[in-house]
Amino acid sequence: MNSAMKPSDILIVDDNPDMILLLGQLLTDAGHQVRAAKDSERALDIARTSPPELFLLDIEMPGMDGFELCTELKKDEPLLQVPVIFVSGHEQQSEKIRAFEVGGVDYICKPIHAGELLSRVNNHVELYRLRKELQVQVEEKTREVEETLTALRVLMTQQQQDSKEAEKTILNNINNLVIPYAERLQKTPLNDNQRTIVEMLIANLKQVSDSLINNHDLLEMKLTPVEIQVANLIREGKQTKEIASLLNLSDLTISTHRKNIRRKLNIKDRKLSLNAYLSSL
Repeated sequence: MNSAMKPSDILIVDDNPDMILLLGQLLTDAGHQVRAAKDSERALDIARTSPPELFLLDIEMPGMDGFELCTELKKDEPLLQVPVIFVSGHEQQSEKIRAFEVGGVDYICKPIHAGELLSRVNNHVELYRLRKELQVQVEEKTREVEETLTALRVLMTQQQQDSKEAEKTILNNINNLVIPYAERLQKTPLNDNQRTIVEMLIANLKQVSDSLINNHDLLEMKLTPVEIQVANLIREGKQTKEIASLLNLSDLTISTHRKNIRRKLNIKDRKLSLNAYLSSL
């Protein structure tokens, strides 16, 4: 075994005690840790309780043979990647092909040559460890990327919220401070040039206001709480009398709210249904 390589945990499965002794002695002398099972059922129990780093499987065993055992091992997620080396006295090509088909990574023919056995065992254990290490690194990097993405999503959400709050503040200032002041100014004695400038100022302010309002926030930003209730009921197709009854208000009050809603939402087309407009938001 490579001197830099840590001792590996190997499970030998063979019904022949002499073969277990031989393989175990070779591997132990090379610095490996060895466990053994004389049948496939026992091997499954051992492997599922404490997975090894490599299996050495005999093919011909009573009950479940080596091919069937390998198939069962590959059904277990913790054992799926553990390398399986078949050790057999059969040299037929068909046996070797089947060994690879059921998930084996190598095939060693008896009689056993110590150098060949140890070389193949060391190579497959090292590859197995490299795959596990790579998998751990991938999982760590994936976790880091997921954490970074989560942090970015939180940051973006916060920035969007901050931006939205800033827009609401600007919008409120425009609608509740600047535009009302400009409209009062418009009613004072002005010459034609001054009046034109004030009208342009009001029109531009309203344009800025409208551009800041998202459709989903339109009612909330421009209407009073009662007007929002009325607007939602209009959107549901309710008529003035129905709305008045539901809100315990007079028909006249509801009619006034309807007019205010049209004015605040800048609906100038009298033919445009308020229900249709609100439903489009």
